[in-house]
Amino acid sequence: MSDRSEPESYLLGDQKGSYLRYRLFNEIYEPGTIRRLSDLAVSPDMEILDIGCGIGDTACYFARHIVPDGHVTAFDQAPELIEVARRQAAEHEIGNVTFICASAQEFPFPTERFDFAHTRYVLTYLSQAVEVLKETHRALKPSGFFLGEEIAQTYIRHGRAGWYDQLIAWFTKLIETGGGDPDYGHNGLPSDLLDAGFTDLDVSAFWPFEDQQKIVDMLRIALSSEMKETIVSMGLAAEEVVEAVIAELAMPQRDYRISPSMCVQVVGWKRPV
Repeated sequence: MSDRSEPESYLLGDQKGSYLRYRLFNEIYEPGTIRRLSDLAVSPDMEILDIGCGIGDTACYFARHIVPDGHVTAFDQAPELIEVARRQAAEHEIGNVTFICASAQEFPFPTERFDFAHTRYVLTYLSQAVEVLKETHRALKPSGFFLGEEIAQTYIRHGRAGWYDQLIAWFTKLIETGGGDPDYGHNGLPSDLLDAGFTDLDVSAFWPFEDQQKIVDMLRIALSSEMKETIVSMGLAAEEVVEAVIAELAMPQRDYRISPSMCVQVVGWKRPV
């Protein structure tokens, strides 16, 4: 898959210094992942593949709590994130996880290696996500399964926040400019899974809302540390306009509630031929 024309760097901008945003993102969405896995037949000795692992929070959780007698192979295309992930595993003495620096477009894994594959908010950003799913299907053992968690709808507003529609528009434009689909969870994921050879799809959704402070902090960090430079360089908004939205997010008193994107969770199985 090395001939794919996907971007070599992150669509939203420079990830350095934004590790707190990754941690908040995981704290917000991981409960939905754990809840979904509780409905599936996961054995403690399974081999797991985690696609686009970021700083490794979910991969480390899998290694410690889901497959303590198995192994997790996790990868991300950003070397600085892989470095943080490896350090986290070492600090917590997690020996059954391996972190690899690789892109989803260059899948370096053997056929029928893994029992279970997982990804969260990675395929949304790719123009040819189905190719990654085909490679995932190949890498799974017969009767293995895949859990994909992807954006089904961009951020939803609850109450009055004048800057909110602008933030949604920027986020949507950045994804579309990179060839991705901001509604991939329901627009493309189920269909692409079928095209990749998965069967017996099981679709659910997770929509975090309760922890408003974490959600606001996650959006503020993403906008200030990652998105701002790209928004300005693409001519989507002047820097002072972006700064005004960041200032709104930093205000301690708010008369609105917001939620991050709904996460569609689709499970697909690789059945023996």
